[in-house]
Amino acid sequence: MDRAMQEKLNDNQIYLGINPLELHILDEFADPLAQPSQGFYTDWSGVKTRLSYFGLPSGTLDSSVGSIPFPDDGVHAEAIEYLAAIKAVKAAKGTFTAVELGAGYGPWLAFSAKSAQKRGMGNIRLVAVEADLDRHALLRTHLADNSLPEPLEPGRDSRESVSTTVYHGAISDSNGTLSFGSKNIHDWGAAPITDGGTIDYRGCNVNARTVNAYTIDYVIRNLDTVDFMHIDIQGFEYKSIKASIEAIRKKVRFLLIATHSRKIEGNLFDLLYDRGWHVLYEKPCKFHTTNGGSLEAHTYVDGTQVWVNTDLVAREDYVVDEQAIRLRVAEYRSWALENVIKEKDHLVWKLEADNTALRDELTRLQKSPLNRIVRRLLQK
Repeated sequence: MDRAMQEKLNDNQIYLGINPLELHILDEFADPLAQPSQGFYTDWSGVKTRLSYFGLPSGTLDSSVGSIPFPDDGVHAEAIEYLAAIKAVKAAKGTFTAVELGAGYGPWLAFSAKSAQKRGMGNIRLVAVEADLDRHALLRTHLADNSLPEPLEPGRDSRESVSTTVYHGAISDSNGTLSFGSKNIHDWGAAPITDGGTIDYRGCNVNARTVNAYTIDYVIRNLDTVDFMHIDIQGFEYKSIKASIEAIRKKVRFLLIATHSRKIEGNLFDLLYDRGWHVLYEKPCKFHTTNGGSLEAHTYVDGTQVWVNTDLVAREDYVVDEQAIRLRVAEYRSWALENVIKEKDHLVWKLEADNTALRDELTRLQKSPLNRIVRRLLQK
């Protein structure tokens, strides 16, 4: 694509799903003391993620601390997810509860917990549901890598300021059992198999196991409030949310849903829109335009919907004053320009001082006895 074509692109063609002006809220969660570690991606907030979780080698992403994740962090997530988690943390009232469904290694539990700690919260409760038993070890390691306590089995209490409860199972629209399988531990697209076989929705032959199935209602039954719920369950999102919508409406403040077909996205709008929910951010999935197979199987980049429960969250806790943001941006640019001018003034002063010193040296040489001798020799 040549430069002329690139310059024609605008917001109508490039859809980020967020307002870039809101990225400034990520700044206050930066960790100025964060240091890179071999074998880890260290994000701008200081959270560390093992590159081995994605089969990535050491030597590139672990050589420096990541910058603000826009448009993404280059590893596992886009800015839209970071913004959603931080909005939920900022709107929390003294305590913080996060639930990650289809948790994998628990990236959003760790990130939101560390962010809540930065806000001075000392009563942080985390809940994870993951169907792949092998990934429970990754979850434990990820929490430990980020100085978070060992997770507990359901039903056990903890006196730690941060506690994590982990369910081994899949999220669905009813409690019971179902078949679940993945190709390997790096297969992040695995999902329950509805017919109980070994061929999943993508047509992949997987290592299938029978696991417990839980409704969202069941998972959050003992929680008074859920400040942030992150759902990434590979095509089961709509029917699972619909089955537990009343419990979600009563308890969940911020809801992030990874979406896996345009049909699911439309169904979620039908379910949530005008029912006490406001769509905060939204970005549709990308899919291959071919026929045959499930719509979910054609999705190759997840979509994201972020909803805020207006029955539980005050408007001032999620609406951003764009005029105030623009003023802050203008103030920052003015401050940056003043610094540039100061640096240039200092450089000019240094050049003038160096020039003066050179002139003084030239004058001294001209007046020196040696200079007079040289001039006489030249005259002869």
